[in-house]
Amino acid sequence: MAATEQDPPRSASTSRTRGLAVLLVTTFLALSNFAGLLAVVPLWAAAGGHGSAGVGATTGVMMAATVATQLAAPWVFRALSLRAMMIVGAALLGAPAPLYLLSSDAAVILLLTVVRGIGFALVVVAGATLIADVATPGKLGRAASYYGVAAALPNVIALAGGVWAADAWGFSVVFVVSGAAALLGAILAWMLPGGSRGAFHAASRRDLLGVAPALVLFVTTSAVFGAVSTFLPLAGPATPVAALALLAAATAIVLGRLAAGPIADRIGAGRLLVPSAAAVALGTCIAAVALEGPGWVLVVGAALIGTGFGAAQNDSFVVTLHVFGPARSGTASTIWNVAFDGGVGVGAFGLGWVIGQLGYGGAFTGMAIAIAAVAVVLLILARWLPTTAEVSEQH
Repeated sequence: MAATEQDPPRSASTSRTRGLAVLLVTTFLALSNFAGLLAVVPLWAAAGGHGSAGVGATTGVMMAATVATQLAAPWVFRALSLRAMMIVGAALLGAPAPLYLLSSDAAVILLLTVVRGIGFALVVVAGATLIADVATPGKLGRAASYYGVAAALPNVIALAGGVWAADAWGFSVVFVVSGAAALLGAILAWMLPGGSRGAFHAASRRDLLGVAPALVLFVTTSAVFGAVSTFLPLAGPATPVAALALLAAATAIVLGRLAAGPIADRIGAGRLLVPSAAAVALGTCIAAVALEGPGWVLVVGAALIGTGFGAAQNDSFVVTLHVFGPARSGTASTIWNVAFDGGVGVGAFGLGWVIGQLGYGGAFTGMAIAIAAVAVVLLILARWLPTTAEVSEQH
């Protein structure tokens, strides 16, 4: 998909730069909707009288719809260009948002959330696939980190801001503004390159083994993020403290992704994943202890979670692109996004059930232990799995 020449003509370089800029802005607007409602829709469900399992299902169902759409990528790529995927996806994220105000009934919430999950899938798969087309040769890691920042930056503004705004101004403001942001992204997406199309090629067993350690660690960090973003506002802290903790996590995600790109280009992709998982495990453990303790401790824990999750996002994404190669960036994007969104959904849905048994503190502690255990097991198994370099050399 991406050009392979070492010194592209100036016009090609300018076109890539312009395409990257449009992609970053479109991604930011569309995902502002996702981030803005990620914690607010569960709050809306809780306000409607639904229990922890029902609250967790709002995130779990959205991610299930997202993953199902991503698994249909081979057919979607044939039907739509990447630009069309971005336009349709942003519209499906934005149009249903104000309709949440019609009812807090579970069926209405879940139906609207499924539609938005489909839109979210189209946006993230198309955007991650386009990176291979608009990145300057030799700077894929940096382009991936810029894209990651554009995808994560809405969390800084909208994840915590949505919780705060819903408390201060009401749910209607959040639903309407989030919807408008995504619809504006759909309009701007018309400026994306029109000729780019994705392609999905079947992954071999060796491909999957080469990328498995990175994605398994990434899934565990995604699960923690999905659980924390869904339940932290309901876990006991006052709304301002919860919003500040989410802000710290969101800011740290951006910084983690931004720092991970140049490091991956310099020392090789994949080397940050275990330290990232360790940071997430430590942050989750601190958050579990601080749910009803000093607010600044909870903020520190949330920042560690965000830093580890952000670095894991970028490092695992670059590993996946290297394993599958530029010609199969559509396959790489689909598989990576399934891991991302599947982890978020499983974390939120699973914790919703565990909370009923262990409480918030016990459930958060259990997550910390689980991610640490996964990291240790993968370190032990690493000697029998092919390395990223060994797999990518075959393509």
